[in-house]
Amino acid sequence: MSVGQGVTSGRVRVPKTAEVVARTLRKQIVNGEIAEGEALPSEAALMEHFAISRPSLREAFRILESERLIEVRRGSRGGARAVKPDIAVAARYLGVIMQFDCVPLKDVFIARAYFEPLGFRLLAESADREASTKELRELLDGLIETPSIPAAYVEFFLRMFGLAGNRPMELLYGALTEVVGSELEDVTETSPEAGASIRKGLSKALDLAEQGDGHAAAEFWTKQMLGAAEGVAESHAGKTLVEVTDDY
Repeated sequence: MSVGQGVTSGRVRVPKTAEVVARTLRKQIVNGEIAEGEALPSEAALMEHFAISRPSLREAFRILESERLIEVRRGSRGGARAVKPDIAVAARYLGVIMQFDCVPLKDVFIARAYFEPLGFRLLAESADREASTKELRELLDGLIETPSIPAAYVEFFLRMFGLAGNRPMELLYGALTEVVGSELEDVTETSPEAGASIRKGLSKALDLAEQGDGHAAAEFWTKQMLGAAEGVAESHAGKTLVEVTDDY
């Protein structure tokens, strides 16, 4: 078939050797063929297996290191070991993109304002909502003795998404929260009064979810969160993630 008969004339990018090797090792780590903490074969063994040079292998290692899928230790007892993927990696890239786009801090909180209510909706629709609600109430009771309300608050919603059985949303919420983690500590009041207000609101939303009324629970918590987002907008008017984040 000649060019023009259904085939575009654009160049086809051929993956570099290091990328192909990294892809193969990544798949083995993700599939559990190489368990967390397990050492990868020696450089010599991998070079022979893939029929590649040491520079290509080390470039593949650098790719996997950047993804936090392996940890490379130097020295006589060194080598590469598989590690569990960290949500902070996704958050870092997400943070860089939002910094580059000069995303206002208030927009991140507004996004969370619409995201969190989905947890209550999913909880209300889950088959084990009574048991899940009971566990979340116990977690909520623990907020009384917790010195850092924001950290416990995040833990509450991460657990809610986990109990609801939606891992993608749990990860997305974790990444979004990680992006504004330090700022969340600053903008969320932790006075006894503020803490009591947070617990009261969460308790009411849990009541509605336990009754199976996901719509009402989500609607109630959306109003609560949008009110909090307005407070962030007023106290951080014009601020972007570039101005409040220095970890990326």
